[in-house]
Amino acid sequence: MEIKNFTITKRDGSKDQFSLDKIMNAILKAFESVDQPTDLGAISKILSRLDIHNDITVEDIQNQVEEALMSEGYYKVAKSFMLYRQAHSEDRETLAKLQFLSEYCDSVNAATGSKYDANANVEHKNIATLIGELPKSNFIRLNRRLLTDRIKKMYGKQLADEYIDKLTHHFIYKNDETSLANYCASITMYPWLIGGTVSIGGNSTAPTNLKSFCGGFVNMVFMVSNRTITSIQTSRLT
Repeated sequence: MEIKNFTITKRDGSKDQFSLDKIMNAILKAFESVDQPTDLGAISKILSRLDIHNDITVEDIQNQVEEALMSEGYYKVAKSFMLYRQAHSEDRETLAKLQFLSEYCDSVNAATGSKYDANANVEHKNIATLIGELPKSNFIRLNRRLLTDRIKKMYGKQLADEYIDKLTHHFIYKNDETSLANYCASITMYPWLIGGTVSIGGNSTAPTNLKSFCGGFVNMVFMVSNRTITSIQTSRLT
């Protein structure tokens, strides 16, 4: 690995100067944690496998270190390094939750205190609204994983990666990511207005007056709701 004045991208998106010493120290600590001796030659071989480029992310560097350790046969060291990363990841998540708790308590109301639902339709803060907010980041990750896995299966990894990229950069917006239970859906009424509910498994004809419109509309809503719930349950079981 050629040493240059690289800039790395930290987890919060900020930039920092690349430091080879930080990587070496992390590798040495991983060896020490499993009481496995090492020397400069072994460390140099591990470092030579890294492909560092400008604006590389911290996560990418750590992934490469794990792969380099395993490629050199240091499996116990690699496992220790992975566990170290996981522990720090959990610590960061806990600190983020604590920070959120503090900010939520200082917020004006439940809507302004919400990090993920700025248009929350509740006004008063209490323990119930706070409990509802805490798991939302986890639900977002889970829902995105469920959807990207399905996109990969149906259309390939490239489209799944593009979907996440467009979400991250706000080219598209996904509703209901903060809940495991979908609570709204949009449909077009045009097929029902011209053909009734036959196309979705019903037997009612198209509405011809206000009375048939109201009755048919209620039937259509129940039928669509039932089909939506059934499709969600089926997709999560398959």
